Amino acid sequence: MAWVLLAASAAAILVVGLIATVLILGNFTRSFGPIRPAFAAYFVGACVLTVVSVTLRSLRWIFLLRRAGTRIPIRDAYIGYFAGLSLLLTPFLLGEIAVRAWVLRTRAQVPVATTVVVNLWDRLLDLIALAVIAGLVGIVIGGSIAPLSVGLLVPAALSLVPGVRSLLLRGAARIAGLLADRVEIRDTADVGKLAATPTWLAALGASIGAWLLPGLAFWGLAGAGGSTFGVLQAEHAYAWSAGLGGLVLAPGGVVVTGRSLLEALEAAGFPAGTAAITVFATRLATAGAATALGVVFLLLHLRSRSGAAPHFDEIADVYDVQLPESRRLALLTRKTEMMRDVLAGGRSTGSVGLDAGCGQGQHVGRMRELGFDVSGIDVSPSQVERAAQKLGSPDLVRLGSVTDIPERDAAYDFVYVVNVLHHLESIDEQRHAVGELLRVLRPGGRLFIHEINTRNILFRFYMGYVYPSLNCIDEGVERWLLPHRLHVYTDAPVEQIRYFTFLPEFLPSAVVRLLTPIERVLEGSPLRVFSAHYLAVLRKA
Repeated sequence: MAWVLLAASAAAILVVGLIATVLILGNFTRSFGPIRPAFAAYFVGACVLTVVSVTLRSLRWIFLLRRAGTRIPIRDAYIGYFAGLSLLLTPFLLGEIAVRAWVLRTRAQVPVATTVVVNLWDRLLDLIALAVIAGLVGIVIGGSIAPLSVGLLVPAALSLVPGVRSLLLRGAARIAGLLADRVEIRDTADVGKLAATPTWLAALGASIGAWLLPGLAFWGLAGAGGSTFGVLQAEHAYAWSAGLGGLVLAPGGVVVTGRSLLEALEAAGFPAGTAAITVFATRLATAGAATALGVVFLLLHLRSRSGAAPHFDEIADVYDVQLPESRRLALLTRKTEMMRDVLAGGRSTGSVGLDAGCGQGQHVGRMRELGFDVSGIDVSPSQVERAAQKLGSPDLVRLGSVTDIPERDAAYDFVYVVNVLHHLESIDEQRHAVGELLRVLRPGGRLFIHEINTRNILFRFYMGYVYPSLNCIDEGVERWLLPHRLHVYTDAPVEQIRYFTFLPEFLPSAVVRLLTPIERVLEGSPLRVFSAHYLAVLRKA
């Protein structure tokens, strides 16, 4: 029954908005000027800016979820966020909160209370960001709006006080608890980190950037109408209007936001008809596009379910195409030759090795070509099946996990693990896995740990948010092992760490060949610690 009420509320508010729009436009039918051909292009551009803005806000949402102790596949987080926009027009944020809570509960078992807290915090950030934009731009514009603009910066300044944020977060948690008690036993995650200063500043910065884009869309549409309206005026008008709609909890800003935008254009000297059609197009390109996007993702959720199969079984058919072939082969050659050089350069420990988490067997095949007696294990039956086919022998690979290796103690001269440990769910599990890898290693044998190096904060953002959004091999829940903190995972001595590769995997081969000499210089410089990959060599005592 609750869903019926929410849907009916959204439909009723949509009807009210349409009636208001018809009445407003109807008053100006005689004053409409000719619409320029470029107006359609500006409208499409406004829709694109809305999509970019909402995407930035979805990344903020994922960031806040993670800071609230909720790490779920990034695909599920995206679907949850965007699906909530489908009921943007329901009162008091109830629709978007209900949809997000339902989707995330269904797909990833996220507690309802956690979703509610994050959603309220997310909307608070929107209001503060809009106040910052309207306040700062209003001060720059000056005139009669300057005093009010200064006042808008007061809540933004207060939000920088940790005690104020903690108080607001406790209020959000209490509201979340009251709502969650109606549908489940309260089991919210620890959301205290949401009030931390680094979290707040990062999220607020993203919010300001996201909300500047609809203002640009409004500016473009206003200019397409043939009248002069400065970008600062547009940003101030949009931020003020959207913030006002959010402050009074007008569903989707219906009536409130549009009326405020209309008044801003008329005050700037726009003909009444031109102002009306500009506001209508702006609302359609912003709130309308966001709602439509939400409906699409809600349908996507209804047509799909998360976790139908284990992740690496699910992606087995496309596992090899996650990297361009040239880059995949280059990394394969580089990694295996580094291990060969280390093994050849030290005291001989034998040639029998294990590839733990071998995937489809590329490294097994390459190491065997280099003269080593290597076999592999993998936890995914589909990956093992494909590895056996590619290697031409079912005896070289078998099922097995890095946390429970099906082998006796001290069975191998060397063991290596390539981009596997970061897929484990906790530091304790990673530490246990390293212990297992050392267990099956003979005394004096070497353990090679190949991992992604996220010491560079930009690369950490890329691997945590961008890469899993564009590729399916990672899910955005990985726990990266930093090369200078390997003592967290093992007490075994680290013999050496080799840093390599700086060039993104998506660069064309011709560009890679051109930039490779520069990459080699970086690998030999003090900046090498910020490379994309590293190899850590450990020796078992």
